[in-house]
Amino acid sequence: MVGSALCDAITSTNSSTVNVTVNPSIGGEWKEVGKTTVAAMHIVLVRPTKILIIDKAEKNPDAVYPDGRYAFSSEYDLTTGKSRTLNLKTNTFCSAGSFFENGTLIESGGAENTFGAQKGFQSVRLFTSCDDDNCDWLEFPSYMKSLRWYNTMATLPDGRVFDIGGSTEAISVNDDAVNNPTYEFFPKGSDNSSSVKFQFLVDTLPYNLYPSVFVLPGPPNQTWLYMSANKKAIIWDYVAQKIVKTLPDIPGGPRTYPLTGTIFLLPLHYENNYTAEIVACGGSAAQKPDSKSENDCARLNLALPNSNWTLESFGDFDTGRLMGDYIHMPDGKVLIVNGAGMGYAGWDKGDTTNRQHVARLPQKIPLLYDPKAPNGSRFTRMAEAKYVRVYHSTATLIPDGTVFISGSNPNAAYCATCEYPTEYRVEIFTPPYLLNGTPRPIIRNIAGTTVFNSLIPIQTTYGEIVTILIDLDDPTASITAALINHGFVTHSQHMSARYVSLQIQNQIPIPSGYAVDVSLPPHPNIMPPGRHLYIYILNKGTPANTAIEINLKRS
Repeated sequence: MVGSALCDAITSTNSSTVNVTVNPSIGGEWKEVGKTTVAAMHIVLVRPTKILIIDKAEKNPDAVYPDGRYAFSSEYDLTTGKSRTLNLKTNTFCSAGSFFENGTLIESGGAENTFGAQKGFQSVRLFTSCDDDNCDWLEFPSYMKSLRWYNTMATLPDGRVFDIGGSTEAISVNDDAVNNPTYEFFPKGSDNSSSVKFQFLVDTLPYNLYPSVFVLPGPPNQTWLYMSANKKAIIWDYVAQKIVKTLPDIPGGPRTYPLTGTIFLLPLHYENNYTAEIVACGGSAAQKPDSKSENDCARLNLALPNSNWTLESFGDFDTGRLMGDYIHMPDGKVLIVNGAGMGYAGWDKGDTTNRQHVARLPQKIPLLYDPKAPNGSRFTRMAEAKYVRVYHSTATLIPDGTVFISGSNPNAAYCATCEYPTEYRVEIFTPPYLLNGTPRPIIRNIAGTTVFNSLIPIQTTYGEIVTILIDLDDPTASITAALINHGFVTHSQHMSARYVSLQIQNQIPIPSGYAVDVSLPPHPNIMPPGRHLYIYILNKGTPANTAIEINLKRS
């Protein structure tokens, strides 16, 4: 009956090296805007103005449930800078998430019972966002037959969610005794199928927690995923459930937890037939506090028959970076923010008077990565943040084109006075593209709907051409568009995050600006379906005042 209830619910519902002053039009600027109420270990944009915050069950003096338990989930309102507490009963520590195509967030896995929370290892949790602040979590504490901690999830082109890996108990580095080398799909099939063994996650021990998973943008009948863990990478068919191709090992040290790098799929562009390229940045060579973070990215073009990884150095801009977050920016660049320059991912040791940091040299200066620039000149140094963001920090793009930065808690227990404290403060990073004086489009109407009078996403289908009306006083305007999935963010993973450039069919002057005809992706392998996707409209690389949430349907 639990399986049936779940299916019903689904369908209904260092500072870095040198402190320098950077011109905002070149390096952007920072602003503190509010508090998350709970530490932001996991975040996800669930509505255009709402970010869901998830922590682990721990002491939290800022929020307590009516039954006396400490709160560990909240929803942050981007318009007010305030949070409302959400009710969770199962421990979400180091869990995973992704969206069903109807817009319901599915979140799975977790950790032991503590601070009044139930065990979360077998839990599945659902959250369907709302505009009236009446929505909350729906939990199924024992739905999974397989225990998962540090697992990864991804939305598939067929609308299901893929769930893979992790360990069966909390551990600093995975081992044979607790490894969970399996995968499963949600919703489950009619046979209530359990998890299936996956040898790849045996071969990649011990550094195989939070493996990287990306849907590959092949032809409509192709069902391939890119996967990597430790230093190994493969292409895997999720329908045939077999390895299609074993890729070359990623150079440098392991790039997955606890030697945590950040691995992402580069923006997909219609101009080159959505060629897939993977980039693995940073990480650490060894699980030691004095281990220097990797000072490079490895890049792989999957369209080449005999492709191999190419190294790209951070150059003089950075000491190396561990636990960084990547953010797909509307102009096709990638922002790398947060993290440390030395050590590995994990809790600090000792107490407040004898603190031993397992990750040191906080990296407060973001790097902007330009995939189209020549190798050796792809990184640009941005303005320095005010606060330390190390273990358990998070970041995501939001619809106005700025970046939401939150979290950081390398402490086993809440600590406000540690050198690297439990951090509730939110910063907004305004990128240079909003500060360079370029006229910014104002979106008024899409597909016949007045944007600011709509509380629901615009309904769209694959291959559809939608007309967007913008106000823009710029006779030399050059309009571009992108479709972005912001992903579920935790531990340098941005699960299901994706960028697809959209073709502009027409740019027609009208009295207030332009009517722009935009083509949506041709099929779900390019962008898996959902109502959590956002169209960004840009003028000469500067995004509009807001992005438009759409519901991209398969039919």
